[in-house]
Amino acid sequence: MQKLINSVQNYAWGSKTALTELYGIANPQQQPMAELWMGAHPKSSSRITTANGETVSLRDAIEKNKTAMLGEAVANRFGELPFLFKVLCAAQPLSIQVHPNKRNSEIGFAKENAAGIPMDAAERNYKDPNHKPELVFALTPFPGDERVPRIF
Repeated sequence: MQKLINSVQNYAWGSKTALTELYGIANPQQQPMAELWMGAHPKSSSRITTANGETVSLRDAIEKNKTAMLGEAVANRFGELPFLFKVLCAAQPLSIQVHPNKRNSEIGFAKENAAGIPMDAAERNYKDPNHKPELVFALTPFPGDERVPRIF
């Protein structure tokens, strides 16, 4: 097991204090820190420290030795870390997102690549070929606008 050095995504809806309060992550510029990413996503991979003290991206470490890093079954089935764990820290309400299944994600990603749409383009919908199954678990009190019986 290796300790991850994770990346923060700064989006306008993020909290300026939650990641500092929860994990001690400094925020000297007081930017909104919306998401803490733990994984090997091409946009912003976590980092690890190797046995010789070098800090490298988790993505690069996995690429160099998939079986040792992922285990044989995961390396053979996915070829990469098959998930991205995120801690969301919303200071403002979020819009509802809808994600396609794996097959449609692969098709959409391939089409946008073939069309030459840059990965950071605002009109790009598919940043990678993966589906986005999600689980929500509140780490702090999470007030909503509706009572549970009324929702169901």
